[in-house]
Amino acid sequence: MASECSAVMEGKEIMGLREFPLPEVGDDDGLMRVEMTGVCGSDYAWFHEKVKLPHYPVILGHEILGRIEKLGEKAAQRLGLAEGDRVVVESRISCGGCRFCKAGHYVFCDNDLGYGTSVPCDQPPHLWGAYGQFLYIAPGARVHKIAESVPAEAAVLTCGVLANGLRWAHQQGGVGIGDIVIIEGVGQQGLAAIVACKEAGAGLIIATGVSGDEKRFALAEELGADHTVRVDEPGGSDRVMEWTGGLGADVVIDVTSSPAALTQAVDWVRKQGTIVSAGLKGTLVETPLNVDKIALNEIRIQGVFTHDADSVVPTIRLLEAGKYPVEKMVTHRFKLSEAEKAVQCVGRQLPGEDSIKVVLLPEI
Repeated sequence: MASECSAVMEGKEIMGLREFPLPEVGDDDGLMRVEMTGVCGSDYAWFHEKVKLPHYPVILGHEILGRIEKLGEKAAQRLGLAEGDRVVVESRISCGGCRFCKAGHYVFCDNDLGYGTSVPCDQPPHLWGAYGQFLYIAPGARVHKIAESVPAEAAVLTCGVLANGLRWAHQQGGVGIGDIVIIEGVGQQGLAAIVACKEAGAGLIIATGVSGDEKRFALAEELGADHTVRVDEPGGSDRVMEWTGGLGADVVIDVTSSPAALTQAVDWVRKQGTIVSAGLKGTLVETPLNVDKIALNEIRIQGVFTHDADSVVPTIRLLEAGKYPVEKMVTHRFKLSEAEKAVQCVGRQLPGEDSIKVVLLPEI
């Protein structure tokens, strides 16, 4: 029986290679050969159990680019795909029967099926994450064709990065024509939010970070940020408010892991403005907020989770148009045998390595 190799997270800070048999493909499922996998900040949080996963062992990897290897007839009809197609895969899997799936909100499926997170790999079909050479295409998976012309480093950003940015900033945050937007954090999700805000017609985009983010600031400006500021330097916060005319931003988008950033957002948003809370702080962290100011200024706080088809489809069109050099986000590439090192690189734990976006290649 044919087999493949995946990097498996066995427990907290324990990762190693395992070999798995390739699953048999039925009428309504399939198999994808991995081309490239994005390493997410969430992977770093799960690896160190800042946010705990429900099961072990698990194959991480929910930012997925590959090519259809095998596809059942029913799956091919449902997805509109054929063997050989280059595709991106959404992270969440629909059961089709729960109340959320029936309402079209499958990202909150009661069965909690998802790639690279909730499904253990110790039972067939095993391949529920893209830290490997192959990925199982489940019956409820959402799979989208993407053009061969899109560079792999851009295509791999489709679902878990750029579509997140589009959904969080525009579809959930309401960023529109002429809006003033502050984006807290200039990592991959902050950069994606800049692209989304630019496409949505924002009038002023301010991106905040800290000293040492120079490489990220340069790319933020190339992708459309009007101003960048180091908030850990004297006067940084004051400059942000000056650029808004002292009124605050229409929308503040927090994509950091810092509780202080969300606290700061309450001071930066205008009256009746919106705060988009996207950055996970960790299950053991509590964030203090000025709830009186939120109430008296009628500030809306919008939590956001992940992408869906409504954000992925326009993201693919945007990438195929080649308007933004988003592939420049990818700064580090690792092999499967270096998966643990890749996760550490995302968390800036490797001395001398200043990463923006880290990817895994399906090589040993």
